[in-house]
Amino acid sequence: VPNYLYGRNFCMATDSGIQSFCCVDQCNALMEALERSIAHPVASPGLITELVEALPSDTVAAPRNLSRSLRWKLDTIAEQHDGYVPLHGRLFAQWMHHAFPNECEQPRA
Repeated sequence: VPNYLYGRNFCMATDSGIQSFCCVDQCNALMEALERSIAHPVASPGLITELVEALPSDTVAAPRNLSRSLRWKLDTIAEQHDGYVPLHGRLFAQWMHHAFPNECEQPRA
């Protein structure tokens, strides 16, 4: 795992090509924590809410209460997928961006 986390895919080279700056993808670390806890490719909105409310990051303190808007967005995703939220889809990635705006990028279409 360390070789992956500090691999070249997380590095940005300078114009000179001599230096590079590497950093850990914080959103990836958050997703890994959720994946370990859920251990399934889909989860109920209630479970995700419970886990995310207890999940701290560098800029979001835990425990916290998710806003009504965030819970509604999660429920909307679940309604489209038989009551469960797929963890590896664009909609959940977008939801993670709203839940952790400084750690998770807005997904690209």
